[in-house]
Amino acid sequence: MRRARYVSIVIMCIIFIIATLSGCKMEQSSEKKIKDLDYTVCDESKLPEELKEIIREKRKEPFKLTYRTKDYLYIVVGYGAQDRTDLNVIMTELYLTENAIYVDTDLESVEGTTLAQNKVTYPYIAVKCELYDVQVNFR
Repeated sequence: MRRARYVSIVIMCIIFIIATLSGCKMEQSSEKKIKDLDYTVCDESKLPEELKEIIREKRKEPFKLTYRTKDYLYIVVGYGAQDRTDLNVIMTELYLTENAIYVDTDLESVEGTTLAQNKVTYPYIAVKCELYDVQVNFR
């Protein structure tokens, strides 16, 4: 009786482990560019209301997020609170691979502007592009 119970427990554990491992899926992430994506840089007036609220909540700290609507994918990268007003966020790369979109941005100083005393800004970039059903990888 004891041996049968032990065997059944071992079998149940093996079945559980096999079921758990078979649910996992390894996927190779290829960074080979298929194409550069066309995008539109959106100012706040062109963003969905819900996305504007999310940006307002997150803007004090650096953040990266995606937001999907029925028709578009919005990609937003924020650099958190900055004590300068001469900063601009630029999109350096936005391209599609076989199973992902890759995004790279940079924060640059705008020449010819003056620094404002005691002014905090929250630089971010929000772009709208065609909707793809793949993950977005930020660099």
